Amino acid sequence: MMLKVLREDATRETEISGTRSELLALGQLLRSGHGELPAATVPNPAPYGRSLSRIGLLRADGKARVALSEDGESLEIQGDAESLALFADNLEGFALEADQDDHLHVEYFPEHDYLAEESQPLVFGMDSDAPQPS
Repeated sequence: MMLKVLREDATRETEISGTRSELLALGQLLRSGHGELPAATVPNPAPYGRSLSRIGLLRADGKARVALSEDGESLEIQGDAESLALFADNLEGFALEADQDDHLHVEYFPEHDYLAEESQPLVFGMDSDAPQPS
């Protein structure tokens, strides 16, 4: 299995869903501040408009920023070590505690601990670790 990264361009909202272990791996990538994870292609991403191919991480100055890549094919997350670590703490807490079908909304609000104002909204979803019946 792989993370699924679904995007609705009209609202700029992106949903990232995966198993507990996949979301924890994304948390580790956030802590490292660099690298990328491939994402699964989802043929019918409804209610979102399309799926993205990867998540890229880059260390940069300032609070964490989530944005669509220039080529429109991936989600990019960048920020300083402190904001990425806080982001990872939040995601890992969700991954460890959430039940299947739970969601975590990560959106900017004034004086947010780790997100920059220009950061686009994210929703994290929990998928089952068990193989799906066919």
